[in-house]
Amino acid sequence: MEKVIIIGAGGHGRVVIDSALCNPNLEVIGFLDDMDTENILGVPRLGKISDIEKFKEFKFHIAIGNNSFRKELSEKVKVENLLTIIHPTAYICSDIKMGKGCFIGANVVINSKSRLENSIIVNTSSIVEHDCILENYSHLSYGVLLGSGVTIKEQVYIDMGEVVKRGLIIERDIR
Repeated sequence: MEKVIIIGAGGHGRVVIDSALCNPNLEVIGFLDDMDTENILGVPRLGKISDIEKFKEFKFHIAIGNNSFRKELSEKVKVENLLTIIHPTAYICSDIKMGKGCFIGANVVINSKSRLENSIIVNTSSIVEHDCILENYSHLSYGVLLGSGVTIKEQVYIDMGEVVKRGLIIERDIR
C-alpha cells in the first residue's frame, strides 16, 4: 500500500482527497495546507505547505489547480516523489503513457496512445481522445473534450466545458 500526503486543501484538494480515499491501494497520511482547516473527510492536516521537508519519507500528490504553483512545488519535492491519483470510475486505455503526480478525476476517459507528462490534472468527466499529448503541469478543468491528436503545451489551462477540435496545438490558456 502506497502512503501519500496531499499538498493543498482547497476545492481541488478536497476532490483529490476523496478520490484517494476511494483507492484501496492508497493510504492518505494527511494533507499540508496554509488554511486553518484541521480535517477533510477524516484526513488530518499535518501542517503548512512549507512543512514539506518534515515528510521526506512519504510520496506526495500536489492537489493545487494553479499550474505555476503546482510546477514550483513539484520541483521542490522532486518529480520522482510524486504519486498519481486516479478515481476508480475513470477509464484509461492500457496503451497510454502517464508521468508522475497526475490527477485523473471521476468519469474521465483517456483513449489510446495518448501521453500525459508530469503533474497533469484531468478533471471530472473530461475526455482525452486518442493520440493526444498533455505536457507537464497542464490542466483540463471538468467536462473538457479534446479531439484526437490534440497537443496541450506545458502549463496550459483549459476551462470547464471547452471543446478542442482534433489536431490542434494549444499554446495558451482557454478560459
